[in-house]
Amino acid sequence: MTGQNRRVATQVRAVIRRSYDTLAFREQLLHLMARPGRILAPDGSSEWSKLVLTSSRVLGGDSRSAVISAAAVEFIAATVHFIDDLVDDEWDEEAGNPDRGLNASLALNWLAHSCLDDLVDREGLERARLIGNLMAQGILAACAGEDLDLVLETTPCVSEDLALEMTCRKSGSLIAMACQVGAAVATDDPEVLELAGAFGSHVGVVAQLLNDLAGISPDATQRGNDLQRMKKTLPISYALRCAEEEEIVDILSWYHENGARRPLDEERVAALARELGAVHYTSVVADSHRREALATLQRLVQVTGKEQIFQLRRLVPVIRRRI
Repeated sequence: MTGQNRRVATQVRAVIRRSYDTLAFREQLLHLMARPGRILAPDGSSEWSKLVLTSSRVLGGDSRSAVISAAAVEFIAATVHFIDDLVDDEWDEEAGNPDRGLNASLALNWLAHSCLDDLVDREGLERARLIGNLMAQGILAACAGEDLDLVLETTPCVSEDLALEMTCRKSGSLIAMACQVGAAVATDDPEVLELAGAFGSHVGVVAQLLNDLAGISPDATQRGNDLQRMKKTLPISYALRCAEEEEIVDILSWYHENGARRPLDEERVAALARELGAVHYTSVVADSHRREALATLQRLVQVTGKEQIFQLRRLVPVIRRRI
């Protein structure tokens, strides 16, 4: 855990402990924030704090205000992902009772707003309000993306454009929000905030597309529930269109017919998606967004005159290695 992430972890614990005097509930919140990928996990390697802290640092933001803002984003990200796990039937036993988890996720969302009170003391009401509005825009867009994802599960024909739109809303908007919140610690310049959001959106799309490719991985342990839930991710929507053009019944029947689905059938569908070029197609789209992210950084440097902004390149996923 980096020194800055350690400070965010301390902030998260402090906000939880000062907000609740009920030991059982407080421990539940701390437990959920210590799940893999969260800021209180043993390795403490949360990507969310890194997004906020790095964006703030390269633009010259106050480090203490960045830590408070990162804690707020950690609460929001945890809320969104807990709901996503429940919706996708990926809530595991180690996370505890799902009903308690659902209740706790509501509390975590409000704890994010509690962090704004701390920001008012350091940055003033207007800056805290700006950051709060950016957080609200991000989570609202992500919720709309989650809803579209659920709608597409029961939609037979989904174009690649619509699948990509869902990815941009569901995943791109959250990363965009984290980068904008970090930037807003340092500036209220609308152009800089817009560019920071555009950069984050492209980064989020790349990361999600690489994750979607795991859904058609040859390794069953990596595939998750995408095929079982008939998710219309970008690689799947592309594979379905190709299957319709080539009249490949196996993959079409998996998505268009109800009934029992066997592991061998799932392996066959994943293999067909790969054979139809879904990996290559999705990789090309991901690389396009990666290039857009880097171009946006170039524009940010031009607008601000701050060469250190190029440090944000470390946040852009490397495509070839991941695939």
